[in-house]
Amino acid sequence: MLHERHLNRTGARIVLMALTLVFGLAGCASTIDLPVITPDAGNLRLTGKFVWFDLFTSDMNEAGRFYDYVFNWSLERTDADSPRVKTILHQGRRIGNIFLRESGHDASEWLSCMSVPDVDRAFARAVETGGTSEVKPADRPFRGRMAVVRDPGMAVVALLTSSVGDPRDLPLGDGYWMGAELWARDMNESLAFYSGLAGYKTAVLQVQDAGQYVLFIGNGRPRGGMISIPVEGVAPRWIPQVAVLDIEATLAKVEAHGGKVLIPPRPRDKPGRVAVFADPFGAILGLREFTPPEN
Repeated sequence: MLHERHLNRTGARIVLMALTLVFGLAGCASTIDLPVITPDAGNLRLTGKFVWFDLFTSDMNEAGRFYDYVFNWSLERTDADSPRVKTILHQGRRIGNIFLRESGHDASEWLSCMSVPDVDRAFARAVETGGTSEVKPADRPFRGRMAVVRDPGMAVVALLTSSVGDPRDLPLGDGYWMGAELWARDMNESLAFYSGLAGYKTAVLQVQDAGQYVLFIGNGRPRGGMISIPVEGVAPRWIPQVAVLDIEATLAKVEAHGGKVLIPPRPRDKPGRVAVFADPFGAILGLREFTPPEN
């Protein structure tokens, strides 16, 4: 059974952490230079793709060890002058940042960053169509121009126009991002909001025992999904998804290193099983099992 405390306690605080850390509005974060999201974009723009994910955590070193063991992710120093942020890499590619949260906050959370061609226009449209301004557009050296909004259902999402363009679409690989999934309270409202914001086309699937599942499609590829919140009392949120070859083996690593399985995979869903877990500090990720293509 899903433990709702993991899913509810962090939502209100993620915006404050985004303000103070990502946008550098307080303390040492004001001097942090964040890395470009990819070294080889060539100004490629993939509107609606989730191109970056930031983890805000209460214990950066322990969280780093956890994700290293579970996904083989590594950390490198982001800014020589700040120990409060590191860059997450997988097989040598940058895939996110990890921030040490401000003292006094007991929240750990992932923030999903959606690519848009013009942050200011996307931000204005989000507010005009029922979203809420949390962080107005601002420039971050190297990273690009960013903003943070809540959608009409109050799920938080970051908008990003990268300074160099977006990461190329690559074949699925074990431990790589696979978009993000929106848990929505009002699917029709959320569908209208994100279709307008990111220009998504959609495909509606019927999922046994779970009702409708909406695929968000951009540039001819799935960029994310949406499902009605599967548990009562849980706030709307975007949950980053990680591709894995063996979902049971991955969840065994999660539990062996202090994480908690919140939604286990269902055996009858093979292939393509899914699961949700919380890391030792409460930050939540989804898993999606995939089968590699035959050579």
